[in-house]
Amino acid sequence: MEHNNRLVVIELNDLEAMIERVVERKLREVLNQDNKSLGRDGKMSLKEVMAALDISKQCVYNWIKEGKLPQPARIGRRLYWSPDAIKAMMP
Repeated sequence: MEHNNRLVVIELNDLEAMIERVVERKLREVLNQDNKSLGRDGKMSLKEVMAALDISKQCVYNWIKEGKLPQPARIGRRLYWSPDAIKAMMP
């Protein structure tokens, strides 16, 4: 088996983003294993919250700032909410 050894130059920001994606993926895997009974890690993503409440991304951020939505949990750059907190807000 032949190995092709090459020097790769990468910007620090790109490397940080790559590491963050790997850590997020691994963290989701761990959360999924620990919370299988709750479904996909037991939390709602930003897109799911937007769809459930029929609001825009900017509205979600405004509601967080105004205290209408609870502070989300963060995994890397992603935001997650408890489904119960979101269901309580539904008409």
